[in-house]
Amino acid sequence: MRIVIEQSEFRRLSAGTKREIIETLAGSGFLTPPAPEKKRENLLWKEPFNLTPDLATRLMHGLPEHHRVRLELFAKKGGRVTQKELLAATEDADMRVLSHFQAVLSRRLRRMIHDPEKRLHLIGWDFKATKWNKDHSAIEDGIYYVTDATTAALRDNFGLKSR
Repeated sequence: MRIVIEQSEFRRLSAGTKREIIETLAGSGFLTPPAPEKKRENLLWKEPFNLTPDLATRLMHGLPEHHRVRLELFAKKGGRVTQKELLAATEDADMRVLSHFQAVLSRRLRRMIHDPEKRLHLIGWDFKATKWNKDHSAIEDGIYYVTDATTAALRDNFGLKSR
């Protein structure tokens, strides 16, 4: 048996009849809306990745000197460094170099760990410590941080004594 319903005829059917035909032909689950995707809490602001000593060595391999200088600052300062300190370490004035710095490290880390979802990051930003200008339109200073495990791995990599 063959039943043909043209598109113009199908549009004239009631919503209930359309649903019944589709469920009969395609199965009852076809028109069921998909389950809502679970909200992923704190994906954007999750904690930075914990670097191991081995990963720190691999991350440093071939890294430009100005990035090494900034990472060494994290090791020396206990894992928390202000934006101004990071800029001063390499005598930069443009904050965009820090975005580039973070991006380079995140990309390298994601390739080493194999993170296809691109969620891993090495350096976090302390939102509570952000200092704004008077009209709250631009950031004047803030604190970048890495985890304690990453700090220890960086200290080991740079040959600094543990605190």
